[in-house]
Amino acid sequence: MIKNIIIGLKEKQNEVKIVNMKQKVINVTYRKGSESFPEWMKYEVTLLNEDGSTTKIPAYGKDLQDALSRVVHDQKVEKLEQKTKRIPDLVWAVLWFGYIFGWTLLTFELSNGKFDGLIFIIGIALITSFTLRAKLWFRQRNIDK
Repeated sequence: MIKNIIIGLKEKQNEVKIVNMKQKVINVTYRKGSESFPEWMKYEVTLLNEDGSTTKIPAYGKDLQDALSRVVHDQKVEKLEQKTKRIPDLVWAVLWFGYIFGWTLLTFELSNGKFDGLIFIIGIALITSFTLRAKLWFRQRNIDK
């Protein structure tokens, strides 16, 4: 197991700092350029996992840095998706209707009857924009072009 790696000794305190290893890139090989998108390239990335095993995955991007950032983004998305899939659909429905109800109450509290519709529409547009931005962020980026 390569779970913990000793980084070094602090000379003054004689303490050992132990750090948990994360996934690391150990090799990247350029495969080919894209035929349909000439500026895109395909790489084959070899990752060293936490348990010491290696994994080869394809990475696509305009350059190596872009391809690796897409791989990291997709891993974050997959990790977050696993956590959000455990939340029941009923909780999401309660949150949605709770927001609508709360925004309606806030609209009638703050306005004197003049701008009720405008404030309500702004609130709906706000939650819609947050939802669309989250949906765009959760999109897989490391896809074949």
